[in-house]
This record gives sequence, structure tokens and C-alpha cells, in this order.
Amino acid sequence: MAKTTGPTGWRLAPTLASTLVLSVAGCGAVDSRQVVPSPPDSGQTRMDAARRGQAFAVTACSGCHAIGRADASPLAAAPPLRDIVVRRDPESLSDGFADGLVTSHPAMPDYVFRASEIDDLMAWLETLRTPAPPPS
Repeated sequence: MAKTTGPTGWRLAPTLASTLVLSVAGCGAVDSRQVVPSPPDSGQTRMDAARRGQAFAVTACSGCHAIGRADASPLAAAPPLRDIVVRRDPESLSDGFADGLVTSHPAMPDYVFRASEIDDLMAWLETLRTPAPPPS
């Protein structure tokens, strides 16, 4: 690259670069009066995750486990998920899913969950932990 100097002999490239960096940095500053959009409604996001979790439970769990608030498990030895979620705290249940669901029951298949599946399933299982709303 050719050396470019100004009338005083200073190199122009570093000075120009410094000016450019400072100018661009100033563009990213946020004016305290500027309206910053709020994050998406966490309640709606949680409801969406719970819906995905329920759909996942229908696909992956309902062949053996009851997945609703009052249904019976198709496989008598498989406890309803609503009972499991009450017996185990959410953190240990989530950790169990993350470690890969392995049980001593021969009928229970080994299952490895993706992180997004765990998040969605845990959101849905939380809905089973809370009492059902009264019928209207």
C-alpha cells in the first residue's frame, strides 16, 4: 500500500481510520429519549412453548403415558405425566431429560432430547402442575 501523507507529513490513513471508527461508534449510541421496542410478551412465548411441548408429548410419550389432566395411561405400568411432574421438582426433571431419559423399566425406550424439546416439554408439564381452571 502506498504511503499517503498530508502537508505536515502525518500519515493520513491512521487519522482517517480513527475518524471513521469514532464516527461509526457514535452512530450506535442510543439516545435515552429513543423508544426501544419491548421484548415479546413472555406469557405468550411461554404459551407457545407449552403448545409445542404438548404436541411433542403426544408424539413421543402418549403411546405409553397419559399426557392429560385426567386420562389413563395406555400402558398400565407407565405413570401419567401429571403424576411424574408432581413427584419430581422441575429442575431434576429437566436435568433428567438433558442427560437422556434412561430408566430401569425395560418397556421404556432410551430417549435423547434436544434442548428445544426439553424447554417446550417443561413449559407444557408446568401446566399440568397447576390446577385446571374451573369449567365455565
